Amino acid sequence: MPSPQTIVAAEEVCERLKVMIRQEIDYMIPDYLTPAWQAGLAAAEVSDPSTTDNNGDEPSPSSSEPINVLWRDKICEWCYNLVDHYELARESVSVAMNIVDRYVSSRFITPKTYTIVAVTAIHIAIKLVSPWKLRMNHLLDLCAGKYTAGDIASMELVILNALSWRVHPPSAFDFCGELIDSSFTESTPDALNDLQDKARYLTELAVIDYFFVTKLPSSVALASILVALELTRDQVDPRDKDRFTSRVGQVGLDASDEEVIKCYTRLRVMYRNNTSEEEEPEVGGRGQGSPTGVGELANTPSKKRKRIQEDKEGRLITEHGEEIARFEPV
Repeated sequence: MPSPQTIVAAEEVCERLKVMIRQEIDYMIPDYLTPAWQAGLAAAEVSDPSTTDNNGDEPSPSSSEPINVLWRDKICEWCYNLVDHYELARESVSVAMNIVDRYVSSRFITPKTYTIVAVTAIHIAIKLVSPWKLRMNHLLDLCAGKYTAGDIASMELVILNALSWRVHPPSAFDFCGELIDSSFTESTPDALNDLQDKARYLTELAVIDYFFVTKLPSSVALASILVALELTRDQVDPRDKDRFTSRVGQVGLDASDEEVIKCYTRLRVMYRNNTSEEEEPEVGGRGQGSPTGVGELANTPSKKRKRIQEDKEGRLITEHGEEIARFEPV
């Protein structure tokens, strides 16, 4: 029989999770890199220049190539290298990319502007999330003279106003923390740490992959934990699995939801493609020296990750056209 304190604690966790589930709706992001969406943003900029951040020094929408997934990949990896180098909270990158994605989805952005938006977003996110802060001069050093403190301060105000100051989204990392900490209380410390590490790693893979931009953080978190449970199958106490299943239902989440299954399937394949039994690398490459200056990103290839995508029939295929079997949560 659980103690009254345990019951109260469980109720508080459920209430927090329900609040986060309501909040995440306000931070949803459209599939903004589709040609149709980008064309719409470019057309809106031509008819109303106030919808863009083009300062007159950049090409017009008709002559400028729009941003793409590759640019997002590079910026995301740069952010992870930045926070690792200065030993800042890695979840800052998730918040930063949410800010970037939501801001960029609402206006035409050239690669040049995209860079300062991303630099400013990680600056905002670190202030919000990380217990340790990044000195402005360190951030400017990485900009190699491209931007000043005034440039970043001005862009910060533009972003905050554009997003109505909604810059603290509930992340998949946050959902994982609440669900795991409140559900897995009987497993050994080693088993719990392994589960937490794998779930965290999976949420970080999701931050980099544009596929997850349009997915709810709660779906990504639930899928990450399901994959992590599969990977730690014999370590976790069965009572904890039952408690986790109960907690998921109590807050209105559903492991059989179509979006959760899609996230689960992709994360499972990504984990298999990006790890080996001997090694579980950090997303972004922790401890690999100083981060690249932001001005060098255009000439810096993204880290080689095995890419997967969906074909017109909805099948998962590799970059070489090989079909990958889908998996269902069990």
